Amino acid sequence: MDGYTAKILRINLTGKNVSTMNTADYADWGGGHGMGSAIFFDLVADKTINGFDPGNVVTVMTSPLSGTLTPGCSSRTEVQGIGVQSYPVEWYTRSNFGGRFSAMLKFAGWDGVVIEGAADVPVWIDIRDCSDLSLWGTDTRKCQQSIWEHVSGSNEHEDWYSPDTASDARTTQRPAVLAIGPAGENLCRFAGLIHDAGNGSGQGGFGAVWGSKKLKAISVVGTKSISINDPNALLKARIAHMQYGCDVEDVGETYTSVHYQSAPGRMVIWELIPFFR
Repeated sequence: MDGYTAKILRINLTGKNVSTMNTADYADWGGGHGMGSAIFFDLVADKTINGFDPGNVVTVMTSPLSGTLTPGCSSRTEVQGIGVQSYPVEWYTRSNFGGRFSAMLKFAGWDGVVIEGAADVPVWIDIRDCSDLSLWGTDTRKCQQSIWEHVSGSNEHEDWYSPDTASDARTTQRPAVLAIGPAGENLCRFAGLIHDAGNGSGQGGFGAVWGSKKLKAISVVGTKSISINDPNALLKARIAHMQYGCDVEDVGETYTSVHYQSAPGRMVIWELIPFFR
């Protein structure tokens, strides 16, 4: 299964149980949104529960192109579950965000995270009691900074460190953190999930859903790689797609595109998907 790591992390916050699901069981559903939706419908027997019910399952999923050099779609992370933003009638919905999270999840060896139940005290995954870092009550910036310093120390971005003491693998990357702020903790129905400085999952009110589960954040850092069927062909396709770029100096100050803009989405999908089969 090129493009995938072959396993999905399943976490039950109620019992603090961790298990693994096989990505291959859901690969026919096509990607992060499809696989996450299929997992939700398999695990949630009663789809009429409200989003704050512990029985609500939230999936955070990557896609086969996540973490690769594919232009335009390599950084997206999909979020699925029963949302609370559509009050008073709540229903199954989805959201997504960009940034480093999906790539880092793949580099850590996971295609997604399935979150079930609700914790009795605030936690962050890998699962820890939030009181260790006093994360609960912080905004998303402070939360991420605290986790960075806890995991990678006070190192500068260019400094190497080993995130796993049992391994010699090293990285310069700080953990990718997906977190909620005080709005989510207080069950504000349009609270989002925030990653890094400018990436947010705003649709559905999943920040409040996490708040109801006492889940403050998920942090992940990895040093592995992603299997690609034909890396050379992928790199050539990426270079070829640079022709669709636009030099801002040629079109004036009012044009906001950047030089290495991605090609039209349809072409990205049809030309690049075969390299991961």
